[in-house]
Amino acid sequence: MDKEKVPFRHLLWGGEFTSLFDFSWMVGHHAKVSFSDPSWWVFDLGDSLKISVECPWRLIQNGNIKVSSDDHRQKFGLPAPIDAATSTTSFLADSVILHVQVKEGTLDLLIDFEGDYRLEIIPISSGYESWEVEGPAGKYIVAQGGGQFAEW
Repeated sequence: MDKEKVPFRHLLWGGEFTSLFDFSWMVGHHAKVSFSDPSWWVFDLGDSLKISVECPWRLIQNGNIKVSSDDHRQKFGLPAPIDAATSTTSFLADSVILHVQVKEGTLDLLIDFEGDYRLEIIPISSGYESWEVEGPAGKYIVAQGGGQFAEW
């Protein structure tokens, strides 16, 4: 079995689960977020490495939601609508990635940053692709609908 396909065991908030991929190459990278209509998010990790997202995501700090994809362009009684990309980039400006996990079955992508931040990318479709990672040497991993994945 290819090394990157070997499941990795992790403990997550008291529960064990299997991570399908070794994304340790992300550790130490910063993330800058951008948005393109209608619903395309890019988490740029630098060095031509990125995560493209077309599903809900949220940034959590100390167990509380700081901002989410659903907050984008909402006012919530504020003077101006929220720019979720700018807010997330600002929150994570001084934080690097510490750990990355992929939850088996649902392919939730969980990325821990310094400052007790966690980015949770949450696939919700049984048919549509949810996220895509462009890694080193041009390797792609795509979370397909229904918890399946493709890589090349």
